[in-house]
Amino acid sequence: MGDFDNTKRAIGVGKLDDSARKDMFNKFVSAGGEIIKEKQPPKEDDTKRNRPEPKVRTSTVSRGGDDSRSGGRGGNQNKSSDSSNSRSQADSKAQFEKEISSFSARFGIKLKCWLARVTPFGSSDLTPKFMHDFSIRAKQALIELQYSGNELLANQQYSPQLSKALDKINPLLVELLAMGQKLYNGPELTDITDPILIAPESPVAIERVKNPIYALFKRMYILYPYQETLKKSFVQAYDELQKLEGKPSLIYANKKRKVTQEIDTLFDGFFDRLYLIVLRAENKNIPLISRYMENLLGILPEDRPGQRKSGENVPGGKAVETKEDKKEEESKESEKKEEEVPLSKEQAYGMRLMQMYSIPKLRKKFDPKNEYAHIPDSDKALLSLFYFYEFDDEYSFVMTTKKIDIKPGSVNGVKVDYRQKMLDIYEGTRTIIDQFRIYNDVIKELEKHKANPGTNYIEASKKLTGIEQKRTGQSRTVRMAIKDFSLKSRDSLLVLIKDMKSKKEIVANMNDVLTLDSMESRKRLNKKAVKQCIMEAYCYLMALYDRLDTGDLFGGLVELTPEQMKASFGVDLGNTNAESSQTEFADLDKEGNEPTNPQSKATDTLDSKETTEDLSNEENDNSDDPLDDDILPSGNPF
Repeated sequence: MGDFDNTKRAIGVGKLDDSARKDMFNKFVSAGGEIIKEKQPPKEDDTKRNRPEPKVRTSTVSRGGDDSRSGGRGGNQNKSSDSSNSRSQADSKAQFEKEISSFSARFGIKLKCWLARVTPFGSSDLTPKFMHDFSIRAKQALIELQYSGNELLANQQYSPQLSKALDKINPLLVELLAMGQKLYNGPELTDITDPILIAPESPVAIERVKNPIYALFKRMYILYPYQETLKKSFVQAYDELQKLEGKPSLIYANKKRKVTQEIDTLFDGFFDRLYLIVLRAENKNIPLISRYMENLLGILPEDRPGQRKSGENVPGGKAVETKEDKKEEESKESEKKEEEVPLSKEQAYGMRLMQMYSIPKLRKKFDPKNEYAHIPDSDKALLSLFYFYEFDDEYSFVMTTKKIDIKPGSVNGVKVDYRQKMLDIYEGTRTIIDQFRIYNDVIKELEKHKANPGTNYIEASKKLTGIEQKRTGQSRTVRMAIKDFSLKSRDSLLVLIKDMKSKKEIVANMNDVLTLDSMESRKRLNKKAVKQCIMEAYCYLMALYDRLDTGDLFGGLVELTPEQMKASFGVDLGNTNAESSQTEFADLDKEGNEPTNPQSKATDTLDSKETTEDLSNEENDNSDDPLDDDILPSGNPF
């Protein structure tokens, strides 16, 4: 430092002006001199000024050793690290929520839903096109999976052997079969498809079907990574079933092709759209495979495949019954039969009302122009439509006529207009007609294809399978619509019947004889008591619902089997002349068209022994209680 100052003084830097300094600087640089920046040591005052003041404790605290001081610092550091981690997690969650709920994320969701034709861009309502597509194709696929699963897992004869054979390959196969079988849930599907069946042209509010769609999407979400394994499970199961049953391989080839196609329909055609519905409902762009989505759907580790071990009971199927199990089931069935005895008389009477017409006479009455002549007599959808027409023609006026004085009631302090409620239910019958028109068009398309299948056998076979699947799905849709109408109508009339047995507040003129106008005088309920008209309509609806729910008109097959035709109509499908087997029904029909007094119709359709007893009771009936009607059993059947 001193040498440097001496050099400056020797040169006389202080006496030089700026231009001289510059010239000297340039000379030094040109001669090879270098510029050296000297670091100035910080001044003592500045360091003291920048140094933070030590914190001085005012309270007197005893100081421990070094260990205690270091331990205290370590504990504080752990607490601070935990709090910082939790704070960082909360911040990351908040940041993630912000990202998936941002304007751009919500815009993207709306755009995707609009492009997929799931919802309009500016509304969250589901489009009628998507709902119709779901009610036909997705519903049919779910039904097919349940049907195939039942065939493989609920077969008492072959399921145990089948599960053992699959367990040798992988226990996961049987578990996936059961999970595929359980994708179908009847009440959930009804909740989803009901709105579009009632109003086919109206969009459906997403909140109305949110819960059942979430439940279905949850089951599909769990199976989503196992699509190919699920297909292999069904294929392998049908291969094993073929070995056990020994039937031609073509039967099982068709079943395998059909079930794999329906799996593709569900996961390739509807899974992505259900995912979009979840995003639209939540209004968040949630990643498909994420912990956030799993928490939203409520998926637990035990819900995932891989829980079953080899040799365990078939999940979703039926266990092999022991003698004790059979005894328990028999006792339960006997108890159920005992419970159903009071209702059997209404059911029997309703069945007799339905059997008053043979199939030819149903066609003559409700298809006078032979528009449905190409549809076979055994077609379940056609028969269901004819029976609906029969109710509409003979009994439905009890829901709409003003000649029955129906007073408003009160339920839990809320006023209920029962007449308006029944009118609203009756308005839904338009859906039934529209759905059957679609079914008729499918039948015509099927006939046209059979008449001219084309030269390419493979393409013709694929198209034939597709049309047959469409027919099966639409047949179910028609029957489901009629079943839903009959259930709602039956329940609405049941409210009136219960009131007539107890308070007698709703139907004010229950004992009046109902006389219809000249145009309607031919109806079966003309000149009968109001309470009798309501009860007969109720019995008919009860029988119709039972046949659609668990009877001969229920099931995956679109036509009645020869055994069902024989049992339900006395018709042998192998015999072209079936008129002779309809003698009893024709006689009933003849009697049904004759003018009768208010009680003759019911007594004519009951068994002879019951008829005599009930008729004698009816002749001495001077009470207002409808329990004394000849179609009601003694005691309270409800």
